[in-house]
Amino acid sequence: MRKLLLSLFTVVAALSMANAGEVTFDLTKPDLFGFAVPAASSGTDLNDGTLEAGNVVITSKKVAKNDTRFWALNTGTVEGLRGYKTSTLTFSTTNGEIITEIKFEGAAISAKHLTFDNGSYTSPTWIGSEGVVVLTFADTGKISAITVTTASATGVQEPRFSLAEGTYYVAQEVELSCGTVDATIHYTTDNSDPTTSSATYSSPIKIETTTTIKAIAVKGGDKSDIVSATYTIAEPVAVENIAAFKETSKETVVKFANSVDVIYQNGAYLFIQDATGASLIYGTVGKKYENGNTIPAGFMGTVAEYNDLAQLLPMAETFEPAVPGTVIEPIMIKVQDITEELMNKLVKISDVAIVRDGTTRNYTITDVSGSVNAYSRFTDVSIPEDDKKYDITAIVNKYGGKPQLFPIEVVESEGGVGFADVESASSIVAAGDKAINIDAAENAQVLVVNAGGQVVVNKAITAGANTIDVPAGFYVVRVNNAVTKVIIK
Repeated sequence: MRKLLLSLFTVVAALSMANAGEVTFDLTKPDLFGFAVPAASSGTDLNDGTLEAGNVVITSKKVAKNDTRFWALNTGTVEGLRGYKTSTLTFSTTNGEIITEIKFEGAAISAKHLTFDNGSYTSPTWIGSEGVVVLTFADTGKISAITVTTASATGVQEPRFSLAEGTYYVAQEVELSCGTVDATIHYTTDNSDPTTSSATYSSPIKIETTTTIKAIAVKGGDKSDIVSATYTIAEPVAVENIAAFKETSKETVVKFANSVDVIYQNGAYLFIQDATGASLIYGTVGKKYENGNTIPAGFMGTVAEYNDLAQLLPMAETFEPAVPGTVIEPIMIKVQDITEELMNKLVKISDVAIVRDGTTRNYTITDVSGSVNAYSRFTDVSIPEDDKKYDITAIVNKYGGKPQLFPIEVVESEGGVGFADVESASSIVAAGDKAINIDAAENAQVLVVNAGGQVVVNKAITAGANTIDVPAGFYVVRVNNAVTKVIIK
């Protein structure tokens, strides 16, 4: 009897091994999966794409700011996939087999980095018996290879839910599927256990209030285990305006009760403004907007923060098409006028010198009042590198606690045109004989800058007539807040 049992065990083991399959994804070779090999210190995004090997499919879903991507080190060597917090990889099979093991290789594959919706994971191996396995990155993961083991399914596989259970803020649709061919799915939404008499699944289930879906798959006389998923439809926090939004805690889901005006949109950057301030919406909104548009009330997103500035991570499905609004003109300022109140607003600074900082995307912008850093955030905006003077239109931002400009338009200043006898509220500036004559209505601070951007004079003057000796040339004269261009012949 013992020999017979041993023989039977051997046969069963052999059959199990014969029915099992194993495929390996070498993630250091993106071209094997139809993706471009990234350049050094850069990546190739998966863009919600798929990787296929044998009967196994890995589907990427971007949830984080950064897409899951093939990443190349500064040496040019492709290290594999980098996945970012909350983004997912879904493992499934094309032939209905179940997944029994997933083994990972890489520099960041611990349970701190990788989490799963089922089975058990002890780095580097996931073990279970599932038709679909969802990996969620809990932290930045670095994976160089994945080996997936599959086996023939016995009985009827459990139904699958297209949407992960959790909390949502707008109505959702859930699709049910089963890895067992020709299986029928029955389900309930009243928290009762489904039977063959329960509703038969045929189309997506719409979820508008908090609901638990329970489902069972049936084929012939065989049934799967009952599975369930609970979807909570929650109310976001209503905010009246941008000022209220900025006072809301990070990670809070908010809904704007009123419309906002559009300052500028470029890629994932959408700058908005209302009567209380300006802010940034960072991410895909699924709509095209431009200055002069209004975004209707009702859009939603999650409060986040970057460089000490509040920003909204949008829920794209809540954004409506643009409606006509008010064109937002840039605020005319000098560099010294940049303050916290101007953050994310549109400004224009005239007659600036632009100097690039090495080979980086950073520039130093200088006018008669001072200098500020600018960053080439938008690669389709050309920033010149010469000795001419320019008028720069930009979004005010900050980096490292200091103001930083994001240029959106740079045009050459008219320059070369002097204005004699120009009167302001506080002074009259006139071109004299090798001198600048200033008739000041009050004590004032005067700043004189030549055509090369050099400060010639920076001093206090008294009310009344003042003469500043200068050689022939073009000058910009600032008396308190009044600016005049003067040509001395």
